Amino acid sequence: PVVRSRCHALPRLAAPRRVSWSWLAVTAGLSSMARAAARRSQRLDSHLHLWTPDEATYPWATAPPEHLNDGRATTESFLQLMDANGIEKAVVVQPINYGQDYKYLLSAMQSHPERLLGVFVADPTVAEPEKWMEEIAKSNRNWVGIRFNPYKWPEGPEGMADETGKRLFRKAGELGLAVGVMPFKGLSQHLENLEELLKFEPKTQVIIDHWGFFLQPATGLGERSFDEASWKGLLKLSQYPQVHVKISALFRVAPDALPFLSLSDRLKELLKTFGSQRLLWGSDFPYALEHSSYAEAVQAPEAWPIWQEMSEEDRRNLLHDTCAKLYGLPLLKEEL
Repeated sequence: PVVRSRCHALPRLAAPRRVSWSWLAVTAGLSSMARAAARRSQRLDSHLHLWTPDEATYPWATAPPEHLNDGRATTESFLQLMDANGIEKAVVVQPINYGQDYKYLLSAMQSHPERLLGVFVADPTVAEPEKWMEEIAKSNRNWVGIRFNPYKWPEGPEGMADETGKRLFRKAGELGLAVGVMPFKGLSQHLENLEELLKFEPKTQVIIDHWGFFLQPATGLGERSFDEASWKGLLKLSQYPQVHVKISALFRVAPDALPFLSLSDRLKELLKTFGSQRLLWGSDFPYALEHSSYAEAVQAPEAWPIWQEMSEEDRRNLLHDTCAKLYGLPLLKEEL
């Protein structure tokens, strides 16, 4: 919100050393509004993707969605949205469009090191997993995570928990990189493999993307149905202290339209099982723009009934501090 001066309407001071109570009341109100405006700039977006229509400079492995390839997903466009919506920093996840070519994301982080952090994608085909991960991690100090996409692993009972997966998982923990897990077809399909990894290396921090994808298909469009096995599996993972949950991509897990009120009770359950210190908000930009503006995606949880029940600490954790702790950023000192 913009704080506008109303000095012309304020009462005059009665004497040089005496200030009227009405003046103090108004200035206190303005100060409170200013603090509120400042606090809205203390948010972190834990999940988004960036790309450019400039295929000649940054070739695609696969073409991005045509309707989202009009320039709105570029670094420059997103930075404007960050500034307009009070986003302090954001975590950019390598999009499928670029495969293992990180030139565009590296360029974004190099140009805006104080605003953008990065997550690269695990490649289970590499011959030397540890060396491969170290080389990428060294390419930019703003790498904070690695994404495990289970569908990049060969089909079979081992899945992500094969030898390469375990080596990558352990190395991520050694390097201080959080492992994000993208169970796009439902967490329940990968729960056994994931639990094996969690037990194999308890020190590696893990983030389950998009509430565990408990609504299928996870396109955010068309007729969908609840995958309660995935929801129960997500709640089960709360027993592992290293597991966190992204309260992200609201449109993918809500059968209703903006502001996705159906998610209020789900968040309430996650607060009870995981606690706010293991939950972090993310937009899933630019895909979120298919369902709302970025501003609406940022503000949607504030319309949920659970928001009114949450403490200031819970809100601060969800919107900032959980993400900050995972990625080694300063914590908030003021309430949101």
